[in-house]
Amino acid sequence: MTSTDGAGAKRVRLDYDERRRQILHAAGELFLQRPYSQVSITDIAEAAGVARGLLHHYFDSKRDLYLEVVRGVSASVGVPIPRADTPPDADDPAWGRAVDALLSFADDNAELWLITARLSGPESDEEVASIVDESREVLAEQTIAALGLAERDTPELRALVRGYGGLVQEVTLEWLERGRLTRAQARDILVRTLPLLLEHVLPGLEEGHPQR
Repeated sequence: MTSTDGAGAKRVRLDYDERRRQILHAAGELFLQRPYSQVSITDIAEAAGVARGLLHHYFDSKRDLYLEVVRGVSASVGVPIPRADTPPDADDPAWGRAVDALLSFADDNAELWLITARLSGPESDEEVASIVDESREVLAEQTIAALGLAERDTPELRALVRGYGGLVQEVTLEWLERGRLTRAQARDILVRTLPLLLEHVLPGLEEGHPQR
């Protein structure tokens, strides 16, 4: 079924979930292109092809809609690490392929990747930062499981993996946005760093005696 708005344009009637996804998609596209302050409810309604009043039926405010977009974006970017029975080794071709998959994802989805990397930056508010932090904690847990390290998931290991995730974000920013690293240099850093941390840093941390 369709309905007609005041301008004579036809709108397709969608069920609740489909319409909500449509609005989120349109809002996400706008928030990826412009700062939050430069996107209005009217802009979102027009991009989604719905009346402004109908948009408020699904989301109480632009703020609520933005936070939902942040949840979706922060959950959409993962680190593609294959499951393994042993921790990664810098000379292991499988680990190299995992990092290659990560870099290919970042390259193919550069705009989304860069937006996600900045979400919890200094310009973010506490609520946005909390959403991003929660998603990165889940990602760290998934990474630990994928690396075959779930049985030794200590606070120190979790902190180290979270730290590596931060390195991934900064290294990809240096490559994709700032141009101070090539893709090959970014790959070398990421391939070598996590095995080094797991082998030489983690044992000392877990013993309570960080190596100097």
